[in-house]
Amino acid sequence: MNWPMIILWIVLIAVTIVIELATADLVTIWFTVGAIGALIAAVFQASELAQFIVFIVVSVVLLFATRPLTKRMMEKGAVRTNADRVIGMIGIVTKVVAPNEVGEVKVENDLWRAINYQNQSFVVGEKVSVDAISGTKLVISKIEPSTIKPL
Repeated sequence: MNWPMIILWIVLIAVTIVIELATADLVTIWFTVGAIGALIAAVFQASELAQFIVFIVVSVVLLFATRPLTKRMMEKGAVRTNADRVIGMIGIVTKVVAPNEVGEVKVENDLWRAINYQNQSFVVGEKVSVDAISGTKLVISKIEPSTIKPL
């Protein structure tokens, strides 16, 4: 028996399984199955070239046969939470927002963590525009006094 090749395939199987378990996507499962095929070929004393061919053929066939299906099944759509309804609204700063630092803004009686990426500072009581949501923070910007509408 060709023990070095058997050990190689067992190590490759273990490594690809560890990688697969460490990621949320299917990235190495095809190579795991290919390595199992090559291990079987090694046990039946196939040549090293034949083992590599089995590994490559099985891996590529599985990759092309199942990748579109698994991609479709694992697509994650955006989860709508109604939080995006505050985009475009006017808020009032309740805690100072320094450039690229988190402060706090009140929008429709809800307090939100807020940040500005344009090196602008905001003082308590200042009215701001909500431009986007980044994670759990509102991205805010200054508004012109003429565009401020009563809350």
